[in-house]
Amino acid sequence: MPVPVTRIATMAMLTRLRTLVLVVLATFAFARPAAAVDYTDIWWNPNESGWGVNFIQASNFIFATFFIYGTDQQPTWVTAQLTAGSNNVWTGPLYYTTGSFYGAPWNPNQQTTTQVGTATFVPTDSATGQLTYVVGTTTVVKTITRQTLKSFFAGGQYAGAVQLVYSGCSSGNGTSTYWTQLAVTQRANGTMRFAWQAYDANGNPFTFAMDGASVQQGVLYRLPGATYTFDSTTLTANMSQIRVTTQGIEGTWVSNFGQGCVENGYFSLLWVSQ
Repeated sequence: MPVPVTRIATMAMLTRLRTLVLVVLATFAFARPAAAVDYTDIWWNPNESGWGVNFIQASNFIFATFFIYGTDQQPTWVTAQLTAGSNNVWTGPLYYTTGSFYGAPWNPNQQTTTQVGTATFVPTDSATGQLTYVVGTTTVVKTITRQTLKSFFAGGQYAGAVQLVYSGCSSGNGTSTYWTQLAVTQRANGTMRFAWQAYDANGNPFTFAMDGASVQQGVLYRLPGATYTFDSTTLTANMSQIRVTTQGIEGTWVSNFGQGCVENGYFSLLWVSQ
């Protein structure tokens, strides 16, 4: 595990660790691509309980269903089809849909779909953003965030891969991928600890850990300002996009090593035990 560039003597270890010997991944997971963010979740404005939007993402496409109401204060069925642009602005048409009475057999002849405007979603980060939608002559702008329905358990033992990407460093810039075991401790006071044991190209273990207060936003956890320790060094890491899946856990972090050297970490691991 490399240390800040202020301690140049230890940077030789980074070069050694980057010579990872890759083997076939039969039971472990690859680290997730660096740019990937999945916005699938229920989104809302906490000050407007009763209004909301569902995002279902497939690659660069989001299908959105809205909880909105007409001038008669009755539910109105509106959907949007958003496509990501190169600047990560998601935009597309907004549709008003009608159909058969829910208590009767579905009649395709009674279904209508009419484009009534457009919708645009601009993420601020992985868990917040601004949604603008136009219905006819009415424009609505809302700041939205993922809606947390229930806390979930993330603690346990995992095995898989972690990918480290270094940029702006005096040496050792680039990408390295390591086998790793991860122990996640989730405490009653809301703090979490991520204790890693990874292996270099020669099979030698090296350890590092992140510990801090967790924040849940929808299906994601984050640890802003987590204490990051390795090689008798203590830094700060901002962990985000931590998602527990039916198969394991994934997430990312960023840490500033000083003098412009930045580490971005990405991990994807499978459950071993709780």
